[in-house]
Amino acid sequence: MDSLLQDLRFAFRTLLRRRAFTLIAVATMALGIGAATAIFSVVNGVLLRPLPFPAAGRLVAVWETFPRWLRVPELARIWDLVPLSLPDFRDWQAAQTSFDAVAIWSTRRAFLGGPDAPEWAQTVQVSASMRQVLGLRPELGRFFEPGEDAVGGSPVAVLSHEAWVARYRRDPRVLGSSVLLEGVPYTIVGVLPPGVSLGAWLSYRPLDTAEGAAVWTPAGQDSINSRSRDNHTFRALGRLKAGASRQQAWIETDRLLRGGKAPAELGVRLTEWQLDQAREVRAPLWLLLAASGVLLLVACVNVATLLLGEAATRGQELAARVALGAGRGRLARQLLTESLVLAAAGAVGGALLAWWGTRVLVAMAPPVMPGLSRVHADPSVLAFALAAAAATGVLFGLAPALVMSRANPSDVLRSSAGSSRRGRGGPQRVLVALELALSVVLLVGAGLLSRSFAKLTAVDPGFRADHLLVVRVAYPLALARDPVWTRELYRGGIERLAALPGVTAAAAGTVAPFSQTASGTSIEVEGRSDEPGAPRTVQQRRVSADYFRTMGIALRAGRTFTDADGEGAPLVAVISEAGARRDWPRESPLGKRLRIQGAWRSVVGVVADVKYRKLRSADEPTVYLPAAQQSYGPWTPFLVRTRDEPVAALPVIRAALRGVAPSAVVVGADAMPELIRQSYADERYRTTLVSVFGLMAAILAAVGMFGVTSRAVAARMREMGIRVALGATPSAVTGLAARFTLAGVAAGVGAGLVAALAATRVLVPYLFGVGPLDPITYVAIVAFLGAVSAIASWIPARRAGRVAPAIVLREE
Repeated sequence: MDSLLQDLRFAFRTLLRRRAFTLIAVATMALGIGAATAIFSVVNGVLLRPLPFPAAGRLVAVWETFPRWLRVPELARIWDLVPLSLPDFRDWQAAQTSFDAVAIWSTRRAFLGGPDAPEWAQTVQVSASMRQVLGLRPELGRFFEPGEDAVGGSPVAVLSHEAWVARYRRDPRVLGSSVLLEGVPYTIVGVLPPGVSLGAWLSYRPLDTAEGAAVWTPAGQDSINSRSRDNHTFRALGRLKAGASRQQAWIETDRLLRGGKAPAELGVRLTEWQLDQAREVRAPLWLLLAASGVLLLVACVNVATLLLGEAATRGQELAARVALGAGRGRLARQLLTESLVLAAAGAVGGALLAWWGTRVLVAMAPPVMPGLSRVHADPSVLAFALAAAAATGVLFGLAPALVMSRANPSDVLRSSAGSSRRGRGGPQRVLVALELALSVVLLVGAGLLSRSFAKLTAVDPGFRADHLLVVRVAYPLALARDPVWTRELYRGGIERLAALPGVTAAAAGTVAPFSQTASGTSIEVEGRSDEPGAPRTVQQRRVSADYFRTMGIALRAGRTFTDADGEGAPLVAVISEAGARRDWPRESPLGKRLRIQGAWRSVVGVVADVKYRKLRSADEPTVYLPAAQQSYGPWTPFLVRTRDEPVAALPVIRAALRGVAPSAVVVGADAMPELIRQSYADERYRTTLVSVFGLMAAILAAVGMFGVTSRAVAARMREMGIRVALGATPSAVTGLAARFTLAGVAAGVGAGLVAALAATRVLVPYLFGVGPLDPITYVAIVAFLGAVSAIASWIPARRAGRVAPAIVLREE
């Protein structure tokens, strides 16, 4: 213990004497540890920290699967994300034996409150068994009871804790009072504990989430859902029995839900609930953690390089200690202790950077990432930072300790010529090469992602996004089911909006682009036969006559809709180019017929393909129907094109729609360019972080090269003076000094390219328009690192070319 304390005291004194070196080393370590810890905080909160429910590891998400959808491009992305119907759930619940309890849930937006000040809020419908599945203990009152989640059940509601605090100021007298939901009074019977959320359904509708739902009501009270087995509305959860395996539960659930159908037609997927929620972000987050780990390795190698260079100047000191009786193990321990002290200081700085960096990462993260509210520093995050500090301290301290502990006592008697031999710095060049190799891997990954991102953002969405505003309206469900009322709302609303000053066009259409919703259906093409079980599917849009002009969608053939395409007129449709290519590949689709929603329609026009979900998505066949012939869907958004900034027109738009229908409330408005930016938020997040890590690694590598070359030049100054005295030109001497480092640069870049060729294959799912072997990226990274290396080596090497031989030899 005494020797350890002695080592620590000596380490502190030594590091304080070398303040510049200590500051650079600590800052480097703080950067690496801070970046890795900040990313780990997000990974921990989203993927690793258990959900706030008892025995959360036994909670299982249950989905039906439709394998035949894999053959239908428009449905392949959701083939294993099919919710359950209510009748299927009831049958499964009654017969299953693998779970302590199973439950279902669904979400919807609805009006809360009276007609004077209604609020368009998120609500969640759950079965009464959700209490057993989640282990819920209401903070006040009770949860739903069996029988209330059925047709004819009592209209009761449970408040979220957050809604109770915000709306009722924690008033316990809320129990027994009523809350109006779509004009129906629901009796409040309970308040949930804090933080209860059912998470996000990321794989299909990122904005469809029970996160922040104010009111919970019983599922199953709707008689339509209770009867229909084709209405796949409810997500299912189950709590495995203690000792039951997920495989056993899957076998039983598959048998019960399949009901005798062939496995190729219907199946079941069971996944741990937490993993299921994060399935879309799990791999990208691990990728970012790996990238931060590479940056941490670069920081370690950089500090090791600095330590080797610094220790080389202490050669005589270390040799003297050996001559006085210090063993090589004792010397290695002292040097390693100094490394651990540096790592500890770096950990403190890294923890501060991680605290700030975590806030930045959460603020930058795509809003659909689940669990962001649970991202914070906790003991596991602090343990990660400490483990990273200890590991890095050993990692970057071990090589210098082993090399310098071999100091020869005879070095005490040697002149600086001996330093010259040590100044050749073989180990340092190896470390610089390793640092560059790691940097190449990060920079190539950043380059590929950046090129991919540039190509993605340059994709034409198929319409004019500038000066286009998507105005979302809501109105009571009873009115939404009235086709006459909705038709008048949209007819009058479009006329009123188009007449506003500064508005150049107005329209309405179901499913606005990039609104994170979809509306697919199957069609039948006259004269075509489809494979059984593999329907010919399309995206369906019901639009006003002026929709295509307002959106700026190009007409390719035929015509678009007119006011004449109304009730009593021949049924018509407009299709997208993708639909025309698929269904009429070698002939004009104009005049051809297709059956959609039970009616035959003639194709009168072909329009350009439109990206509705993501810019990287393949073009989907789309059928447009005139809303005047079929009616709008509930809560169809208005589309308004303006001359100036569209959001500035929102107040007059609200007033205009209020004048048409006071019951219709504008619940949101989004400029189309912002919606498009949100659609690639996850790609921007990945690209930004990996690029920042890559640039940090390049800067650290440049610092390492600068330091190595500087020390090599200083150690070989006598040799350089002699060369100049013998007639060597300054440029030749400068080149000789620079080549000392550049030889390691070439080796490091070459090794890094080989490693990048293998490592970047993991980026394939995240690339768009470029491959993992994109030559432009590799050439650009090599050129960039070559320029950085040349500058970092040339600046100190230039000193060698300017050396005055007389001064050097006089000093010797």
